[in-house]
Amino acid sequence: MNLLSFVHPIRTYQPCSGVGRHANNILLRLAERGDVNQELFFSEEWLADDGRLDPATPLRDLPHRTFPFPENLTERCWKLFGRPSMDRWVPDDADLIYAPVETYLPVRKCPVAITIHDIQAFETHLPWSQTWAHRWFRWKWSTWVDDAIDDCAVVFTVSEFSKSRMVELLNADPDDIAVVGNGVDARFFEIADQPWETLDRPCEAPYLFMIGGLREKKGGDALLAVARELEHQGSDVQLVVAGPNGEEYEAEANTLDNVHLLGWMGDEEVPRLMRGALALLFLSPYEGFGLPAAEAMAAGTPAIVSNAASLPEVVGDAGIVVDSSATDQIVEVVRVLDRDREVRDRYAAAGRDRAQAYTWARCVDRLLSTFENIL
Repeated sequence: MNLLSFVHPIRTYQPCSGVGRHANNILLRLAERGDVNQELFFSEEWLADDGRLDPATPLRDLPHRTFPFPENLTERCWKLFGRPSMDRWVPDDADLIYAPVETYLPVRKCPVAITIHDIQAFETHLPWSQTWAHRWFRWKWSTWVDDAIDDCAVVFTVSEFSKSRMVELLNADPDDIAVVGNGVDARFFEIADQPWETLDRPCEAPYLFMIGGLREKKGGDALLAVARELEHQGSDVQLVVAGPNGEEYEAEANTLDNVHLLGWMGDEEVPRLMRGALALLFLSPYEGFGLPAAEAMAAGTPAIVSNAASLPEVVGDAGIVVDSSATDQIVEVVRVLDRDREVRDRYAAAGRDRAQAYTWARCVDRLLSTFENIL
């Protein structure tokens, strides 16, 4: 199979978001498959002086071909006008164009498959859904997403939740949507065998770990409410947060002695931080998948997640699903985990078992099986 994989290189620079980790892992593993001849496809503006991608991306050494236009302007034209056609830059022997990111590609000479990780843009019930920023976001997506679903041979997504929302909100045909899922880096599985007490940890006291930063879209209010209540009750359990923070949230966090803000952390640091935690506390109100929940389970760390969007689907019975507004109940869960090693070990074992389903190899198998049905 001759595969041309379109990518936004900057989203793959490490450390990166969940979408970037998805793109990196899928594309690297496709390159390892003997029956797949893959070339990356992106704007030539991303090439360094040595004719390769920036060293910040693990995709740097993969074969590639480029088009001569700037990425942002070109993609806006694709989405607004369906032009310029990219057929002239697609090799004649390409069997399929695949994008592990959301986009619209005007190509006619071969089938196109894209990935839409979530459709948060079209949700109207979220706390920020009626802000001007979100309305603008929704309008931008509305200019292209219907055309993409109609024109693509298949649209991939990462959870049954995201698929169901595409069907409900966009009237997509469920037969045109394929769930490819997400995987967990092997480092999370490997570190699960290390006793969490022996690891280099960011604080001496037991801590809850959150990755994604203190932001509204990651449940920042709920997280700080838990920290305040833990402090009020005299608990020594801390909250350790990795990722970018909103200014207001960071200012409030700085008034709490039990909150530690790490900022962006390298991908190589996250498994250690996850494994050293008493639990993951992931109270996001909306996730297309919620990769940190799967990573926590793989690392043998109990996952406390909100009862919103895809998160209950990801953790199943192996995680602790909570109402993010029920601060007192969440704090009680935390205190039980802190004082009862048997309970903690039970959730850790259940999570490790469930995480076995979340491997990148399985994701690529699903991807290639769908490709075979298209061609």
